Order: sequence, then structure tokens, then C-alpha cells
Amino acid sequence: MKISVIGYAGSGKSSFATKLGIHYNIETTYLDKLHFEPGWVERDKETRNTMIKTILKNDKWIIDGSYTSAVIERFEQADQTFFFNFNRLKCLYGALVRRIKYRNKPRRSMTEGNKEKFDFKFMMWILFDGRTKKKREFYRNLVKLYSDKVIVFKNRRQVNCYLKSLGINDFKVKS
Repeated sequence: MKISVIGYAGSGKSSFATKLGIHYNIETTYLDKLHFEPGWVERDKETRNTMIKTILKNDKWIIDGSYTSAVIERFEQADQTFFFNFNRLKCLYGALVRRIKYRNKPRRSMTEGNKEKFDFKFMMWILFDGRTKKKREFYRNLVKLYSDKVIVFKNRRQVNCYLKSLGINDFKVKS
């Protein structure tokens, strides 16, 4: 089984991917871990893309993240894709809750040593910069092109209903 989880920052993609990984017993790859080295240093794009391509060669995978450089290949290969299309304020709230929960420590989906942070730049990314017209159109086209294997979630209630249908109790992930 190959699963891709994409969507906007703060929507809960990583928590969902973790739950699926546990449920299906498939290692989850978090693209934030591939993108950032310790100290929040961005990894070279070519190196990151090589790492992603290596993962895509596996028989089964769950990949969490919306880095567009390899999203087409993931959509093509994925048996199922989940798109977290939450509104900006819900994502902002999710990112704030996450910041409180992981204050001064890294989360499971982040490179060791990179403590959770929330700053003005990230807030602007959630509200505006990560939702440009071009990016929204890109997602809309991908969802349309692969409509037979994409599930779009617009809120946490939909996510919880899906997880419940799999026998997974709720959206929360134990740290």
C-alpha cells in the first residue's frame, strides 16, 4: 500500500499519517524531516529529492508532506492520497496548539534537534504565502486528475469519521 498525505500547514497531516502508519504497520516518511537538517537548515533540494525517489521505490510507504517538487510522482504511484484542505484559521489554530504541545521539543515528524517554533513568518505562510492562487490551482488540478484515488478532508470531523471507519478512535496521536 502506498499512501500520500498532503495539505496545508497546521492541518494535522503528520498526526494523521502517523495514525495510518501505526494502523497499517507501514513506516511513515515525514518530508519535513527530509527538508530540514538540525538547526532548521534547509537540505539541498537535489539531495532531498533523491531521498524521496529512494522511498518511492519501496513496495509500501506513507509519505506526509506537500513539497511540490515530488508530489506528481507520489500522486501517480499512490494507491490513496489524502488532501487536507482545511481553511486557514483552522490551520492557524492547529499550528498554535501544536506549538503549545511541543514547546521546547521536537515533534515526531521533525528532525531531531529542531524544536517546535511558531513565528510571524510561519503564521504568514499558513494564512497567505502557502495558499497562493497558483498553489490552490495546482492542488485543484491534481485532485481532479486523480479523483479516483483522492479523499479530500475539509475539517477534523471528516478526518475523525474516516479514522473511526478504520477502527482508529480519534485524531489525537500520543507523543
